[in-house]
Amino acid sequence: MATAARSTKYRRQSDTDLSRMEIMEGAALCFEARGYSATSLDEVAARISSTKGRIYHHYASKAELFLDVYRTGMMMNFEAVKPILELDMPAIDRLKAVLKAHVLCVIRTKAFQNVVGQGVDMLRHGTMPANEHAELRQLAGLRDAYSEHFRKVLEDAMADGEIEYNNIKIALNSVFMCINGPIVWFTPRKGQDEKEIEAVADECVLYAIRLLGYMGKMP
Repeated sequence: MATAARSTKYRRQSDTDLSRMEIMEGAALCFEARGYSATSLDEVAARISSTKGRIYHHYASKAELFLDVYRTGMMMNFEAVKPILELDMPAIDRLKAVLKAHVLCVIRTKAFQNVVGQGVDMLRHGTMPANEHAELRQLAGLRDAYSEHFRKVLEDAMADGEIEYNNIKIALNSVFMCINGPIVWFTPRKGQDEKEIEAVADECVLYAIRLLGYMGKMP
């Protein structure tokens, strides 16, 4: 995903062919770079070589656009781990696989995941109007549902004696700190190939699983 001040990914769009996803991609990059408060719809429009009026064709406000980016970021996470949750495999292998799938999703959709993080902070500090704040609470429920998938995998691995923890909430929070880390510190390099990205994901999984006391072999 492009990170330059003006992306070359987008050609000038008409009202009919400017898609919501293109708007969200540009908005996610702007929100990631400047934060919600400092980002204007004019900046988003410039990012995607369009006009603010064309964005208003899809979104009534900056807040509505931000919330759609947040929601889409969460759905990207669900889609990344869902196929693994449906596989018949040992609990420890499932744990490794869902952790890696999450990290890869974070890396590949980093700007969207940054917006999710901003939304969490905005809910905590109450920095949105009442209507939007209520939707942030609903999105927090989506995050809780996503976390429940990981809770179940951790509990299964614990039952198999593969990992150990005393408090599942602390264990989950610690694991998510590791696998969400790339949101903060990962910056894609020009020419970086998939093998290098896989290596970054494997390292994040290694640290996360070691926190849970697993000392077995990694893939």
